[in-house]
Amino acid sequence: MIDKILSRYRKKLDKYYQPYLNHAKRVYEYACILTLQKESKKLSIVAAFHDLDIWLSHTMNYLPGSADLATDYLRINRIDMVSNEISFMIKEHHRLTKIKGNIEAEAFRRADLIDLTAGLIKFNIPRSIIVETERKYPRLGFTKMILWKTCWWAVRHPLRPFPMLKW
Repeated sequence: MIDKILSRYRKKLDKYYQPYLNHAKRVYEYACILTLQKESKKLSIVAAFHDLDIWLSHTMNYLPGSADLATDYLRINRIDMVSNEISFMIKEHHRLTKIKGNIEAEAFRRADLIDLTAGLIKFNIPRSIIVETERKYPRLGFTKMILWKTCWWAVRHPLRPFPMLKW
């Protein structure tokens, strides 16, 4: 499902398509492991859209735009899911503190952090699974690309250097 969703944005993502697709798939796999699910339509939608607006709007204040893209996708495709829940998971996935009361949102937050740190933070996922997931879906410069975009934004917006982080 992640492939199908992101294929619509292939031209707009350009050289970032494959690195972002792989990131979304790694995060999805970690989130499924953390929630003890073999697969999840909800998590695949969240994974596909969670950072997408970074590249579509060229901003690091991308959480609202990414959530809006997911909401539009659900509406256009008449997918019967609560868009508020999908939107919440996207908007809160960079929260620095634990998300209480929503197991899937907290698992997704952790999954993204696992991937952002290339497995340095692993939340009890065995190193062997992280290594295998990285082999299946290589980084292709994703971490370097995110660090560069974050630094570029911080220099140009010193009063709000990290708008994506939440408490």
